[in-house]
Amino acid sequence: MKKVTIEPGCTSCGLCEFVAPEIFEVKDISCVKPNAPLQEHVAQIKDAAQGCPVQVIVFEE
Repeated sequence: MKKVTIEPGCTSCGLCEFVAPEIFEVKDISCVKPNAPLQEHVAQIKDAAQGCPVQVIVFEE
């Protein structure tokens, strides 16, 4: 996995952080943690992107 981003429109529901806490953090809005170990958590990232209620999690493999 090369890149994970969160597009505008996040509702800060916290699902991504619940599914992949090593990758995502929810403060005012969700964000991808700096230097997050993307390669180690590919399945969780995909699950978070699929479960996102507003479909704003984008990843590049």
